Amino acid sequence: MKPGASSDHPERRRAARFRIAIPVELEAGEGITRDVSLSGVYFETDQSFAPGEQIGLVMVLERASPGRPVRLQCEGRIVRVTRFDKRIGVAVAISGYKFGPSGRPIGLA
Repeated sequence: MKPGASSDHPERRRAARFRIAIPVELEAGEGITRDVSLSGVYFETDQSFAPGEQIGLVMVLERASPGRPVRLQCEGRIVRVTRFDKRIGVAVAISGYKFGPSGRPIGLA
């Protein structure tokens, strides 16, 4: 068990998480990350999602290449949805990703 995890709620995260705000492009909207790891992402949005849904999203890495943002295309499964105020928090287990070129977002296949 990892430090800080209780026996009632064992730590299930497989990778270290980094608190970082990265713009997220969704099929019908946008969001902003709150934390990211090698195996998942948690972001906030105005869109409604349900646990178990498959999702495609693009994280826009603006600082990776100044003047030409890099787009990290991710596919995954929604594992948790949290509603608060007028925003929705979405936790995604990432199953695959690829880097796309700068410019317009690329659709996920």
